[in-house]
Amino acid sequence: MLAAAFTSIALLPGLLTGTVDTVKTQTPLPVLLPNNFYSDFDPLYPYGGGTKKSYDIGVAAAPDCNGANACFAASFSGEKGGSPYGRGKVTLAKGRHGRYQPLGCGASCSPPSISWKERGVTYTIQAKVVGKQTDRALLVKMANEAITQGPR
Repeated sequence: MLAAAFTSIALLPGLLTGTVDTVKTQTPLPVLLPNNFYSDFDPLYPYGGGTKKSYDIGVAAAPDCNGANACFAASFSGEKGGSPYGRGKVTLAKGRHGRYQPLGCGASCSPPSISWKERGVTYTIQAKVVGKQTDRALLVKMANEAITQGPR
């Protein structure tokens, strides 16, 4: 059996630059994003939007996916207020504390996520990640990149 070729896809600069520029005109919230996304989806299609109190930036494995489970790859969101959600505690860069939620399946599956709060905003990364590390380790790595990089 052949192993799939997993890739690290640079999100910024590159794939999400135009989407981030658009979202920043729609929301006053600081936009936090990791530098890389670890996926076996290729190509990826960016999407995003924002309001006064939130934003959502994502990538899908098909154009016009609209968040459908079959083509969802990842989302990066911020919401004013709220609380981090997840079963497991995680320690993140710069002393941030967050929560990790593993893959959950019922009628459909929900990809794993990680969330944390800073500057009064709850940030969440939800992604179908792949690689040599576990989902948790890759999501922590992406959250740490977003925190360390700071607002875009």
